[in-house]
Amino acid sequence: MFNIPEHYKVGVKLALKDFIPKNLKLDDRKRIKDTVKEVKLMYQIAGEEIPSVVNDKYRCEAIQFYDMELQNMKAASYLAFTYQNLIKPLCIFHMYDSQYELYSFAIKRLNQIDESQIVIEDSILTENYPVGLPDDGRNRLLKYLDYVQIKNKTNKVDLYKEWFYRTYMIMNKSAYSNIELILDGNGWYDSEHMERVYTYYKKLVDTKNMLKKAVTGAEKMNLNKEIKKIIQNLNESNVI
Repeated sequence: MFNIPEHYKVGVKLALKDFIPKNLKLDDRKRIKDTVKEVKLMYQIAGEEIPSVVNDKYRCEAIQFYDMELQNMKAASYLAFTYQNLIKPLCIFHMYDSQYELYSFAIKRLNQIDESQIVIEDSILTENYPVGLPDDGRNRLLKYLDYVQIKNKTNKVDLYKEWFYRTYMIMNKSAYSNIELILDGNGWYDSEHMERVYTYYKKLVDTKNMLKKAVTGAEKMNLNKEIKKIIQNLNESNVI
């Protein structure tokens, strides 16, 4: 997965009975049992080759990568939501059935009231890609999420956020015509800079979606002005 270095490989099959928490509601446990065929912890980026982050916001000492084989993909969104909330470390799920596959990401932080709990700050589920068939969308994603291509390995949180931001931009590539300048640029080395770029990009996507639903000419005019301003901010961000 993403050409992760071999020394991070785990490749351990998890017993389904241990993967389904007993504190879940009976209906949820049944739904998971009926849908999930097999789960493997494929990789775990642990140790301090890439520094951990332990502070009042994050407790990130590992990034985990799971393969989850499903009976069908209908429950993929439900499973991603459920397990991203259950598993405290930052993790990436590769879910697949006999026809399709997708990836799940979630940025997590500590609950400021109860540090034993996590809060999902942001999450994304990729589109479905056909299994065993050539696909430009999957090829593009895998190209830009390749471990060798990831530039900010200052710490585990920055590493994960780069994966996340790249995925979001690729999933919404039509929003910005100069996306390649971001994906191939050196801005990734600066985590604060890329957080701003991601915020601009997300606002651009949201504003363009609002424009599609706008009814009055005044609404459309104001939204187009906002879009032009955001694009200018993104263009200026590509200079570094």
